[in-house]
Amino acid sequence: MKRLHHLKVFVAGMAAVSLLVAACAASPAASPTVAPTTPGETSPTAEAPMPTAAPMSAEAAPPAAALRVIALESFLADIVQNVAGDRLTVKALIPPDVDPHAYQPTPADVAAVADSDLLITNGAGLVPMLEELLKNAGGKRTVVEAAAGLTSREAREGEEAVMSPEERAEALCAQLPEAAGEPLEAGPMAESAPLAGHEHEHEGEHAHEHGLEKFALKLMGQAADFGGYLRLEVKEAGDYLIALPTGQFTLTPVGQDQPVKVEEMFPVECAGLTQAAQMELEAAEYVLALSGFAQAESFVVFGPAGGHHHHDAGDPHFWLDPNLVVKYVENIRDALSAADAEGAPVYAANAMAYIAQLKQLDAWITEQVAQLPPEARKLVTNHESFGYFADRYGFQVIGTVVPNVSPMAQPSAQQLARLADRVKEAGVRAIFLETGADQRLAQQLAQETGIRVVTELYSHSITTADGPAPTYIDMMRYNTQAIVNALRP
Repeated sequence: MKRLHHLKVFVAGMAAVSLLVAACAASPAASPTVAPTTPGETSPTAEAPMPTAAPMSAEAAPPAAALRVIALESFLADIVQNVAGDRLTVKALIPPDVDPHAYQPTPADVAAVADSDLLITNGAGLVPMLEELLKNAGGKRTVVEAAAGLTSREAREGEEAVMSPEERAEALCAQLPEAAGEPLEAGPMAESAPLAGHEHEHEGEHAHEHGLEKFALKLMGQAADFGGYLRLEVKEAGDYLIALPTGQFTLTPVGQDQPVKVEEMFPVECAGLTQAAQMELEAAEYVLALSGFAQAESFVVFGPAGGHHHHDAGDPHFWLDPNLVVKYVENIRDALSAADAEGAPVYAANAMAYIAQLKQLDAWITEQVAQLPPEARKLVTNHESFGYFADRYGFQVIGTVVPNVSPMAQPSAQQLARLADRVKEAGVRAIFLETGADQRLAQQLAQETGIRVVTELYSHSITTADGPAPTYIDMMRYNTQAIVNALRP
């Protein structure tokens, strides 16, 4: 009986153990608790800190590490990262404190672009080297223009950007280059016209794209009626100039019969030139027909209007109005969602949160500018970049040291003298320079007019993390405070 009792106890114990094992197998394994990320807060495991994003929780949105995203400009990388949240890491190709206008890609930059899946750029012609960068990188990737869908502003009446014919002539003469190479023999017919400039390109300097070119010519014909044909190549659409010492011309796209319409003719008096014409051209090859030249050996000048560099789509500085950045955010959200459909809810939520922050930024700037009386809201900057900011917040752009949307152009002495007169007449209190700008011309203007020079505005680039403007929103707040403090009576 005693042995039978022990056997029953043993069987009962084994049954209890079996039940316990079955219960454990049926229960889900315990998982570590993941604290959801709240707006303005970052996950401790995120690869890059997100100072202003509102990413969704790690449980709802696992990182999309395979998607390689590059933003060309540093301020744009911050905007993209806010939309991406913790789901992916965005890299800036152009480092902080570097002006996109003057950017020259390194071999490492080309390699990074070649390895990317998504390249996001401001667009509107801000970075002149973009087309060549993409060509050198090769491969396939999606290129997104954050500013797509926005319309470039027109210079308002009274702004120095609206140049008179005399100012256009002075700017042309100030930038006139020397003729390069042997004289080019003009063709007797359009079909046999030689391509001007193809023998004169300088490796790495991209002379075609960056300024005016002067072509020495050998023309055909007889006394007082020399002429001929040559071809001109336009690589970027935009406004272009043709200047002649004498005679007439027509410019016709290759394969077409209708010449391009001349938008404006104005007289020129320098280096033997007598006339110039401005016209809007698309990227294409053109036949230039010349006639009525007084001499067989002559020359023509051709290149982008406005000097060393031009923006083919107008003023690209949309981001200096936070309300226009809302369009950036929407374009970025859509591009990320198209490339990573699983993350679309994350990008939509983050975009909505960041747009709310942009609206708050806009309200804050409006409050700060309201401290200035309307008569004090007058801007003089080193180049034409604050037009959208001025339009939004009620400033008047009195003038710029460089009368161009690119800081790479150079003003003439006459243009600086006229700007000094405008500054005195308008009672401007300060001139504002962007970080890295050459201060010499601004200091000269300040000495002549008695105004204050304010340096280190961050308009094209954010700073490093330890600087005063490490994010786009910080950049806008910093610039606003600097402008208001300088103009306050």
